[in-house]
Amino acid sequence: MSLDKLRIRQLDEALAPFQRVPDRSPPRGGWAKAVRTALGMSLRQLAERTGLSKTAVKSAETNEAKGTVQLRSLQTLAEAMECDLVYALVPRGSFAEVMERQASRIAEGLVRQVSESMELEDQGVGAVERRRQVKELTAAILRDRRRDFWDV
Repeated sequence: MSLDKLRIRQLDEALAPFQRVPDRSPPRGGWAKAVRTALGMSLRQLAERTGLSKTAVKSAETNEAKGTVQLRSLQTLAEAMECDLVYALVPRGSFAEVMERQASRIAEGLVRQVSESMELEDQGVGAVERRRQVKELTAAILRDRRRDFWDV
């Protein structure tokens, strides 16, 4: 097994538990505020536990709700509320599937270019043959992945 395939398999295994987490949008005011209020903790109390000012805590909560919070700020709030910050980039499917979709996009583009050229010369192929060509080319692109794999 190549080093790349090993890395991909290890990442897929590490992130597998996150695949099963249902898509949960954050509460309107953000997770930090939702947890703080559920715990019955005031801004002042959280500020004291973090060593930050009330304004800094409020700013972090506001920034989280806007999607602009710094991870370190969120980590500080989480620790002060005896929570763990869980952060992951979870692929849609497996990483192998993500890479296969990219290879397929490349292959479809290449086959389309050739097919259009052949059709101009009245040598076009049918849809079944085009799908077979895309499938074979996808496999070849995955096997011989070049540096420009993600450029397309």
